[in-house]
Amino acid sequence: MTKKTIILMFMLTMVASFLTSATLEETLNSLTGAAASNYVNPMVSAFGADMNGGWFHKAPRDKVMAWDFEFGIVVMGTMFPDADKSFDVNGRFIFTRAQAQQIASNHAGLPYYNALVDQIVNQTFTVGIKGPTIIGDEYDSNANLNPDGSNPTAINIYFPAQNITFTYNNTTQTESVPSSVIIIPVGGLLKDLPALPLAAPQLSIGTLYGTNLSFRYLPDTELTPEIGSLKYFGWGIQHNPAVWLPFPIPIDAAFAFYTQGLDVGEIIETEATTAGINISKKFGWKLFNVTPYLGAAWESSKMKFNYDYITSLPNDPQPTTITVNFDVEGKNSSRITAGLNFRLAILNLNFDYNIAKYPSATAGAMINLSW
Repeated sequence: MTKKTIILMFMLTMVASFLTSATLEETLNSLTGAAASNYVNPMVSAFGADMNGGWFHKAPRDKVMAWDFEFGIVVMGTMFPDADKSFDVNGRFIFTRAQAQQIASNHAGLPYYNALVDQIVNQTFTVGIKGPTIIGDEYDSNANLNPDGSNPTAINIYFPAQNITFTYNNTTQTESVPSSVIIIPVGGLLKDLPALPLAAPQLSIGTLYGTNLSFRYLPDTELTPEIGSLKYFGWGIQHNPAVWLPFPIPIDAAFAFYTQGLDVGEIIETEATTAGINISKKFGWKLFNVTPYLGAAWESSKMKFNYDYITSLPNDPQPTTITVNFDVEGKNSSRITAGLNFRLAILNLNFDYNIAKYPSATAGAMINLSW
């Protein structure tokens, strides 16, 4: 399998589910604060669950030294919970000039109008935010509006009535601004995707004093000049403590730890880590056997976003950008894994299911040169 083929397999699964980072960045350009973080959370949670899956399909043997070498492809798919197709939170938000003009529309035509709009643009507000997440309904500009004026297929920002103080003609002035609903035409980019797929090449090697090492790696690859390069590396370790016992035990058991990172240009940085225990038991012959395996793990994942939020500054009619940085943590904190591994001569095939807040399934196809 060539380097280009491996990269293509990985990118096809990622792009099919992720759409493109250019599309995602274009969407985020209209969001900030709690609106942005809640919108992308299902993708972050599913992506982290994918990255933390598929690392093992058996525990290492309790041998001081043995040859265990595997290389192949791991495919993961994480299901989206229906409950995460929408969100309703209170959070901080920065309004663009066009949105500020809508908020202050009842003052339009008055001498201080522009100064009031400038103050709204220059201020961060606590607002209500409600709408679809990235896996929710697609935006429909022709949808029937709710009684409060919000669009059920869009992200709606609920600006509360309040007094705003600003400076006009070197004089401090306070005006009452009524409540309003700002509709942001953003809907679910992944609405038709029941699960988020991912694939990665994986190498495992051992065994030394009951220990195996695993690696995932892709060389830096430029996606597009606008997006930048894809970077991916992960590693993990399994250790079977039975190697230190003076008596045999009927199963293979191991402690495990895995960590990895994936970056997409300057836009997204992803971290994922999992640690736990796994057990397995082989039935059959050396080259033809089946191995049930179980695992319990604690996990975490985080995606860091860095992009430009398009707004404008006071007295500047041209759009201006503000650099936005925020982190979103995946919702999975633990998982239970159950699966089967089949060895057919030098081929290993494994399938498992993971019980978690974001449940997932993984499969692997490996060249196995263990003996």
